[in-house]
Amino acid sequence: MDYDRTTIAKTYDAARGYSPEVLRLWLELVAAAVPRDVALIVDVGCGTGRFSRPLAERFDTRVIGIDPSQNMLEIAHNKAKERDVEFVEAAAEEVPLADGCADVVFMSMILHHLVDRARAAQECRRLLRPGGCLCVRNSTRDSRYPQRRFFPGIGAMIERELPSRDDVVALFESAGLRLSTYHRVAHPVATSWAEFADKLALRADSFLARLPAAEFERGMIALRAHAAGDQPQRPVIEDVHWFVFD
Repeated sequence: MDYDRTTIAKTYDAARGYSPEVLRLWLELVAAAVPRDVALIVDVGCGTGRFSRPLAERFDTRVIGIDPSQNMLEIAHNKAKERDVEFVEAAAEEVPLADGCADVVFMSMILHHLVDRARAAQECRRLLRPGGCLCVRNSTRDSRYPQRRFFPGIGAMIERELPSRDDVVALFESAGLRLSTYHRVAHPVATSWAEFADKLALRADSFLARLPAAEFERGMIALRAHAAGDQPQRPVIEDVHWFVFD
């Protein structure tokens, strides 16, 4: 999806942002994987920088965010002025950084957006220093999608556009990397179904954004009805797959 042809950037953080507790969960997973001394993290597909600044703060290091969307990067710039974070407009398939410059390459929820996954995987390998690692968090066709039952039209998109868990491993191992860690993480996307409905109503999900308006509205009606009957309130959980490659 070309985010610069949509208004998603304006609502992305409200719809897809993470609480401090959820961010801490993912940053600790990164910390368990990264080399001891980190001079540079490259956040490929950084979007609005929802991980860029937290990574810089957690590891007290320089972070370069890479994204092809001007609209997303404009918001990222505004959030990260006070930290050692910079942003570069570029595609994951052609990152304008030197060979072996990064201790860590971080990729979050971008595999289904890539035009050429194999080329992007080779770029990740090229950017890494000896001893560095690639951290990938992404949904897959195998993931649990709590919204799917309310918006059945996204099912075909999920099956067509998302890789499987094994596809992800094969992609990066074919580029010369080696899987060292894998977890299927129960990721809390909202504290309640009502909050989840409010987030989805902003339509900042690339699958939901492509549904016809009438289909989207029917799904929201069904979702809000479910949320109204959810007592006591329960968190909404999505599966996110976590891969670390050396």
